Amino acid sequence: MTAYSSSRISLENKTTSKTPTLIYKIFKITLCLISFNIFVLGALTIVLQQLLVNVFLSNFVQLKQTLLNDSKKKFIILLITIFRINTPNCKVRITIPKAINQKYKIITKDTETITDLTSATIDAKTHFKDKSVVIANHQIYTDWVYLWWLAYTSNLAGNIYILLKKSLESLPILGYGMKNYNFIFLSRKWGKDKINLHNHLNDINLDSQGKGRLSGKQPETTTLDGEFIWAEDTSLPEENDNKKWPYQLILFPEGTNLSANTKNKSAEFAKKIDRKPFNNVLLPHVTGLYEVLKTLSTCKTLYDLTIAYSGVPQDEFAQDIYTIRGVFLEGKSPAIVDIYINGLERTEIPLENMDVFGEWLFERWDLKDQLMERYYKNNGDFKADENEYDTYLFSCTCSYMNYLSILVTPVLSFVFILKYFIKKMF
Repeated sequence: MTAYSSSRISLENKTTSKTPTLIYKIFKITLCLISFNIFVLGALTIVLQQLLVNVFLSNFVQLKQTLLNDSKKKFIILLITIFRINTPNCKVRITIPKAINQKYKIITKDTETITDLTSATIDAKTHFKDKSVVIANHQIYTDWVYLWWLAYTSNLAGNIYILLKKSLESLPILGYGMKNYNFIFLSRKWGKDKINLHNHLNDINLDSQGKGRLSGKQPETTTLDGEFIWAEDTSLPEENDNKKWPYQLILFPEGTNLSANTKNKSAEFAKKIDRKPFNNVLLPHVTGLYEVLKTLSTCKTLYDLTIAYSGVPQDEFAQDIYTIRGVFLEGKSPAIVDIYINGLERTEIPLENMDVFGEWLFERWDLKDQLMERYYKNNGDFKADENEYDTYLFSCTCSYMNYLSILVTPVLSFVFILKYFIKKMF
């Protein structure tokens, strides 16, 4: 791979270094209004699709699930469309140790490694395996959008599952949509969440083997606490010709964004459990991830991702710099979203008991903390040695046909409203 030029361009978005003019502010507000219109109408269209599917295809379980998965893919395309309108220059830089990339073939050789930061590949193509789990540090609210976009580039966007705060379940329209995606809502009280998490994960795990509800099967019984008990399926894999449903579960073991407040709380917790706090990441929560990996027995690959944002000094926080208001009203977005990818086989993860797993997870997070330290000291670059890493630069975008599928409803709605307005006025 060719080394970067010593006169590498600044990672800062150029628009952030100038005081916005009145025209620029009007332009950004206009974009915001357009984005709002597209998002609302797009979300309504997706939810309407779900409602029709649930009403008319309730007896056709697999067709129903296929169409609901399609609506899940459309939602991430909708989000990426909004991002693209407001932050058209934002790029995603992927850094992978060569040994990891050779083993997992995450990005194949038909994609060129980058030589500078002035251009990017428009159409990203990655090869994340299905039946996998993705973990990452958490910096800003939109972290998961970039990870979902990565899943999209591996044709897994319709098979994504994420963990969310239970309060989001009550959001108008969006809450209904996310429940149709079978996202897992948690109250962050393990006594309440344990059975809920276990039941959802069990469903995902069994469906990936063609042995779950999507194959017409049902739990044998339910405990008083609400846990579903499934009868053991003794059929051999070759005897089971039911459809196997892929999945990729994305979660942030830290549970929340890195901020001054959460960093202080993490340091207090570290002191309580007699551990040294990290400088650049929060302490991870062990219990949830352990339950995920134990229950998802079909998961063979864990992708450990580290996210960093250009333009964020080490002593500041990404969530304070790249706020929703800043991105959508002021055009202040990271020029580069850096994602460092590592991969692990299930056999490399100690799952004998939670204590051993916890030690392993804290060691992983210590490595992540060191990786972030390198990123800051290396002027916003994860690489220590050019020859040991593959690096790719992508525009965070979708195919034009995908954009078209999202924009049709908002554009037709705008034309209808415009015609109605003109008719009334003239």
